[in-house]
Amino acid sequence: MSREELRSVLEALLMTADTPATPGKLLALLEGVTGKQLRQAVDELNEAYREGGHAMTIAEVAGGYQVVTRREYGSWVRTFHERGQARLSQAALETLAIIAFKQPVTRIEVDKVRGVDSAGVVRTLLELDLVRIVGRSEGVGRPMVFGTTRQFMSHFGLKSLADLPKPRELEELLADVEGKASENGQPSETAGDPVGQAPSAADTESDVQQTGMPQESPVDTNSEPSTEPAAAGVDEMTVEPDENDNDGE
Repeated sequence: MSREELRSVLEALLMTADTPATPGKLLALLEGVTGKQLRQAVDELNEAYREGGHAMTIAEVAGGYQVVTRREYGSWVRTFHERGQARLSQAALETLAIIAFKQPVTRIEVDKVRGVDSAGVVRTLLELDLVRIVGRSEGVGRPMVFGTTRQFMSHFGLKSLADLPKPRELEELLADVEGKASENGQPSETAGDPVGQAPSAADTESDVQQTGMPQESPVDTNSEPSTEPAAAGVDEMTVEPDENDNDGE
């Protein structure tokens, strides 16, 4: 297969894929193509998109490649798709952030951080395929433990969980926001717990609102997830792999 043909085939595959295509899946289909050649084809396509002034690019998200719109066109895309698209509420974002940074984590542990029952919010996140049940804790009652999914990484434009901000970076960001709020004589909404204050009862009942489509997110940070140890009773749990983790690899 020539370089030109490889680029054309790869572009056709990515343009019609509704989820990020992993290198393993692509290489299994493109017989005789090496990982280096695949990477080179992606770079050449992106260069052609830039030179041609196209609004799209190929991004690395959730361990695979996906065609996305450039960030500068995000407002137009959101306005066009503003109806029928789901947006996470504050309560859902808080819960998702706790699960992402502390996974694997039980719902009771999430409740302790938020200070409110999170059963309904967790159920919504499960339905949206942003979190999944990864096993059961060895603690009393063997409660289920939760973690994020590949859809979570795809939705937020993350190559891997290592792209999540470090706790130190979050503290610096929150301190900066709080300082600017103080200078303006306004109370900071982010002071205290980095995942926000406990929501009202109305927040827990309304977990999904309407907004536009997600757009390309930066994935070039060298961040890594929180290194806090798992909660007691969880370190010996049985963890089930994501059914998509071995897709085509």
